[in-house]
Amino acid sequence: MGALRTPLVCKFLLISLILVGLSSISIANASKVHVVGFTKQWGFSSYSKWCTSRKFSAGDVLVFKYPVGTHNTLRVSKFGYRSCKATKRESAKALWTGNDKFKLTKGNNYFICGITGHCSAGMKINVVAK
Repeated sequence: MGALRTPLVCKFLLISLILVGLSSISIANASKVHVVGFTKQWGFSSYSKWCTSRKFSAGDVLVFKYPVGTHNTLRVSKFGYRSCKATKRESAKALWTGNDKFKLTKGNNYFICGITGHCSAGMKINVVAK
């Protein structure tokens, strides 16, 4: 009877080890949260140093913090980023929470403040995710 139990115990242990291994892989690949601008809030600043000082991956989350009512955040196209003009569709998806969160996609991710004059004063960022 003891001989019949041994294979079951071994199977259980093997399955347990596989599950523990798989769970550690998912933790290692967990997305990161990046608050835009180090300790500064989303505002009139250059974000090129901030972008080059860290690595971004698809699935990471950007957080734009600012006092509610002072700014907003829009995900825009390359054209919208360069021209500081959002399309109607992009403008309709503007966030105004003061704690705006966006999941990064692979490649360039363009964001601006949609309040007139803010983007041209420096409130725009291009984050490249691998």
